[in-house]
Amino acid sequence: MIEHFIQSFGDISVGQAVIVISAIVFLVMVYKKLKEYISKKALDEQKNNEQIQKVIDQAKQYPVWHQQSIDIRENLNTLISNLDKKIDKLQCSSDQGMAYTWRYRILRFDDEIRHGEKHSKEHFDQIIEDIDKYEDYCRDHPEFPNSKVVFAIRNIKNVYQKCTDECTFL
Repeated sequence: MIEHFIQSFGDISVGQAVIVISAIVFLVMVYKKLKEYISKKALDEQKNNEQIQKVIDQAKQYPVWHQQSIDIRENLNTLISNLDKKIDKLQCSSDQGMAYTWRYRILRFDDEIRHGEKHSKEHFDQIIEDIDKYEDYCRDHPEFPNSKVVFAIRNIKNVYQKCTDECTFL
């Protein structure tokens, strides 16, 4: 067996053997480096592919998110519309409350002058302003009951005119 080895490789010198062994070692080292480089590239590419897949998956969710956005916007529009209605109702209630306040003040003022109580011009001016606001409200809201104050307003205006003509304000 050694004879076959010597016969096959007997012509090779030690220098040639060293070159062949060095070449083999070099090729093994190149192979390891190449294997490491390719493995790293494959891992990097796999990470890239995973990130791209995540983006694609998110892009697939866009129609769902868009519909959620539309639903939220419609819900907000409904809530805002309901709030507008409530605010309008509250404003009407507040305006009506002011109308009742003006009417109460007009009726009370009329009672006071019917009982002979004297008032200053400023007080008359204030009640005339209340009368104007009350009449504007009644004109804008014909369903509001107004019959209780018609005669009181007429009496206040007559007394006001009389006090202005005779300079008999308090």
